[in-house]
Amino acid sequence: MTATTSARASVRRRLFRDLWQAIWAFRGRTLAAAALMVGAKLAGVSVPLLLRELVDELAHPAAMVLFPVFLVLAYAIVRFLGDALGEARDVTFSLVTQRTVAAFTSRVVSHLHTMGARFHARRETGAVVRDVQKGADGIGYLLGTALFTIVPALIEIGAVVAIMVAGYPFNFILIIAATFVAYAVCTTIFTRRRMVVQRTVNQLEAQSDSRLVDSLLNQDTVKYFATEHVESERLNAILERWVHARLANQRALTQLHVAQSAVIALGIAAMMLLAVQHVAVGRMSVGDLVLVNAYIIQVCMPLNALGFVFRETNDALVNVERMFAILDAERRPGEDVDDPDAQPLRLQAGDIVFDNVSFGYEASRPILRDVSFRAYAGKTLAVVGGSGSGKSTLVKLLFRLYAPDAGAITIDGQDLRGLTQRSLREAIGIVPQDTVLFNETIAYNIAYGRPDATRAEIVRAARAAQLDEFIERLPDHYDTRVGERGVRLSGGERQRIAIARAILKDPRIIVFDEATSALDTRSERAIQNELTSLAEGRTSVVIAHRLSTVVDADWILVMEFGRVVEQGTHQQLIAQGGVYAQMWSLQRQQGELEHAQRKLGAEPVALAAFVAGVADALAPEIADAQVRLETVVATGQLSATANPEQLQRAIVRLCEAEIERAAPGDTIELRIDRRDNDALLSAVGSHPEPAPISAQLARRIEAGLAAFGGTLGLATIEGRVAYQAVLPLRPVIEAPALPAGAPLRGCTLLVVDDQEEARDALEALLDSYGAQVLLAGSATEALQLLTDLPDADWPHVVLCDIVLGDSPNGYALLGQVRSLEATRGVAAAARVPAIAMTGYSDVQDRDAAREAGFTASLTKPVLAETLLGEIALARRPPRASN
Repeated sequence: MTATTSARASVRRRLFRDLWQAIWAFRGRTLAAAALMVGAKLAGVSVPLLLRELVDELAHPAAMVLFPVFLVLAYAIVRFLGDALGEARDVTFSLVTQRTVAAFTSRVVSHLHTMGARFHARRETGAVVRDVQKGADGIGYLLGTALFTIVPALIEIGAVVAIMVAGYPFNFILIIAATFVAYAVCTTIFTRRRMVVQRTVNQLEAQSDSRLVDSLLNQDTVKYFATEHVESERLNAILERWVHARLANQRALTQLHVAQSAVIALGIAAMMLLAVQHVAVGRMSVGDLVLVNAYIIQVCMPLNALGFVFRETNDALVNVERMFAILDAERRPGEDVDDPDAQPLRLQAGDIVFDNVSFGYEASRPILRDVSFRAYAGKTLAVVGGSGSGKSTLVKLLFRLYAPDAGAITIDGQDLRGLTQRSLREAIGIVPQDTVLFNETIAYNIAYGRPDATRAEIVRAARAAQLDEFIERLPDHYDTRVGERGVRLSGGERQRIAIARAILKDPRIIVFDEATSALDTRSERAIQNELTSLAEGRTSVVIAHRLSTVVDADWILVMEFGRVVEQGTHQQLIAQGGVYAQMWSLQRQQGELEHAQRKLGAEPVALAAFVAGVADALAPEIADAQVRLETVVATGQLSATANPEQLQRAIVRLCEAEIERAAPGDTIELRIDRRDNDALLSAVGSHPEPAPISAQLARRIEAGLAAFGGTLGLATIEGRVAYQAVLPLRPVIEAPALPAGAPLRGCTLLVVDDQEEARDALEALLDSYGAQVLLAGSATEALQLLTDLPDADWPHVVLCDIVLGDSPNGYALLGQVRSLEATRGVAAAARVPAIAMTGYSDVQDRDAAREAGFTASLTKPVLAETLLGEIALARRPPRASN
């Protein structure tokens, strides 16, 4: 016996043992179904007996007329009972079958979830899903159809043989026995040949399913590279082999059916010839001939059923083998499965130690080499390094997704290998690089780490993550579905949900695995404040690529080629002039280059004219679809900074999605609205929900908007949900011609605005007027800049946005500036004047700005001439140096 044959025999023994346990667990229903089955078959066997009596009775006309009537009624009733009892059996046993199938499916899925990262990294999702589905179907067939086909057929054959033995010559029994033997032999031979082909078919079907799923999940990548034909050819190569395998399978099936039909035909012919001979010599009546004919057909029908069941049972066993192969996948002790004596984590301070840890996903490719460090309780440890240096591997080891090949990892002195996975992972929270959400509601996704959380707790977590305002704008609020993998939310919104999850979980240890690397600078700054708040008082491990996000970390590790090559604080590492300092310099240069490229590629975009251009670009598609496109400009003259072609492609694609779904005569709105300092561009369809777009398309649009400080999200507009592009408004409306003589020459201005695009626009405008411009992106940055400047170099005027993201607002900043001036002994008349710039146009806002000490309050976008005039009025004389 080969190893493969032995393995299959073991699988079948386990399968039949499990099926027996399922039957025993529902033994009451099984016995009831068996009783109904026996009754149905006895009724079926009785039908030919009644038919024989009816025929023999009709052969004697002198008999009473009423007697055959009763026989006819009895014949009809018994036939009905055979069918009715069979249906009652199916209904009775259905619960057993469905419960068993559900239990097996749940068991396999649970086992898949307990398997480690190594297992899933080597498996194709499409093939695994197909194996589970086919295996579950096979279990259902074996337990239901096979069980209640084989046993009834055997009962029926046994009853027929018993009747034939009791009332007819032995020759009839010999013919039946010979038919059975021949049928069994040919079925076994041809079915075994076919099973080889069936396994090949199943393997090819699994490959084609996997290839199809992989291709569809990456459909946008396929389009980017125009490789649709390559994907079709790859799938066709498998399908061509599948066609040949199916043809071979069909030929084997045809051979089986022909052989079975030949055996049955020979058996019927032999039985009927013998019966006719006995009738001719007077040994049997015509009724006996009818009975023998009915019984030989009734015996052959179960034989056909048995042949079908035998064939389908083998197919089901092949499918079940693949499912059991998943169940038989071994889990690695200490990595995938807890040690027998594993203990729950007793979390105290949250002190993490890596002690000479070495690890590799494969033995031939080490990733970490003798890594040692300590993350102190309540402190923030940052890990930085190039791609492939092993940063994210540290996180996987900390969560015990993998076990180290050498060394030890401890939390509060407890080795992770001796802890239960559940207690370890419950103690650690994570905000990952790419937050993948379930296609469920926002509330469900926030509460995923704590399913028992109340709605009030979910709302508090969302509010702490600055999500509440966005959620309240949605029609279903917390019950809004986020789409597959969260495609209907922007990257920043998905990250905020991940932060809300972590806040709700309230772990003692928190991990940020490149949590902002996929975000634009503006979103990163906003999210970073939430991450800092979340890390307070916890042991924090920050995996980062952008060094700007870890400058405030208590300790920083620098990794290269799987080793810790430097460590220290930000200032210490900069002073060392080593790898970290080089990375810092390169990233600053890269940031400056990207900033310059954005400035070169961006230009003012008048949004009213822009949407008119979008409508013109969509005109052919609108005409073909027979829909209407209405442009709605809900506010006055608005301007944003963007690349016009890139922005047009994004908005056109959103409109095309709505056009593709729209019915002839529908209306699609392309709207421009304003909210504070932002312009809102929305494509609103005629349905309550937006037209679906792929995850990759959403990411591409989002990336294009993010280059200019924009985002993509959902919004409710007049009761309909729509995708909405949000772009920062330009703070000024440029004059058609510059004033002569550079009126701001010799004037130094400090511009404070959290939107990079607004700072760039003001810098370009004011520089063209001859001013020297200082820039700050937050209140903290502005105050630090002023603190570092001597009095003589202070700006002549401060232009300050009131809303400064999550940092102190403009009112608070001006108060801090006045305090700084007071400590330096600056006279009230010599204090630096400040002009407020805000997206709010209410009179109350202007009054509040003046009460706070601003000399003027301007509403964005402001005319360049107005801004220039206010600066001229507010400009103070130079301040003498103290």
